[in-house]
Amino acid sequence: MRIGLTYNLKPEDAPDDAFEEFDSLETVEGLERAIRAAGHEPVRLGWGVSLLGSLQSVDGVFNLAEGIGGRGRESQVPALCEMLGIPHSGSGPLAIGLTLDKALAKLVAKAHGIATAPWSLGADPSLRFPLFAKPANEGSSMGITERSLCHNEADLAETVNTLTKYGPVLVEEFLPGDEFTVGIIDGEVLAVMQVVPRETTEHFIYSLEVKRDYTNRVDYKLVDAPDVAEVALAVWRAFDLRDVARVDVRRDRDGVASFVEVNPLPGVHPINSDLVIMANAAGWTYQQLIARIVASAERRWRG
Repeated sequence: MRIGLTYNLKPEDAPDDAFEEFDSLETVEGLERAIRAAGHEPVRLGWGVSLLGSLQSVDGVFNLAEGIGGRGRESQVPALCEMLGIPHSGSGPLAIGLTLDKALAKLVAKAHGIATAPWSLGADPSLRFPLFAKPANEGSSMGITERSLCHNEADLAETVNTLTKYGPVLVEEFLPGDEFTVGIIDGEVLAVMQVVPRETTEHFIYSLEVKRDYTNRVDYKLVDAPDVAEVALAVWRAFDLRDVARVDVRRDRDGVASFVEVNPLPGVHPINSDLVIMANAAGWTYQQLIARIVASAERRWRG
């Protein structure tokens, strides 16, 4: 099959974290090699106006595009594919839109009985400190720094004011327990990976600074945590996700595995993406990981 690759490339002169969600050329090239190894022909489609004239030249789309705009930006390519009747990898536009809006995602999770930290959009006096503040409609840890952890009203006011440049701010009770991320391929758990800080700290935050320096600041280990895996699978089912997703889970102050957020468009950089790191730890090569995602999508397309 001719499989089109849709993506947004990060500008070389990108300021701070403005384009943190966008992909690198290394990711596109790695995907091309993996898709060829799976017996398909990759075709670079990119994103935007240039994409419109090329979509109908492929048999299906492997979608990585983050899009540009508001809360629906990640749904742009899936919605366009649905309109034109072109099959695409990953979840549909509704699920992707819901998961990008972290407040709506927590409402959906709560409605399905999935544990998640109490939250509000903006400050809420009923929430218990310490609190954690983050952009409500961003991904890739954009805006999440050490200052996201707020111990009092002054900290919270300052952090919320700083984060308003990203749009609405979600404030939730801080989950002080262990941090996990769970990869799911075609409805099955790939692995549960714990993120362990190398330096002892009272409140570990898997912040943007930590992710950028992960080789020095954290260790990743696969763990047997059935309750964490079940939270991730419950999220998969609640949002009707497809093909691939990565679910972040953290234990609350009572040790309960709680939903943090879900990424139905997880990064697939050949080296430093969490999904790829856990796949390698589980004994999968990069080519095997991509082939499994493509195979899941292909079964749907042919079904």
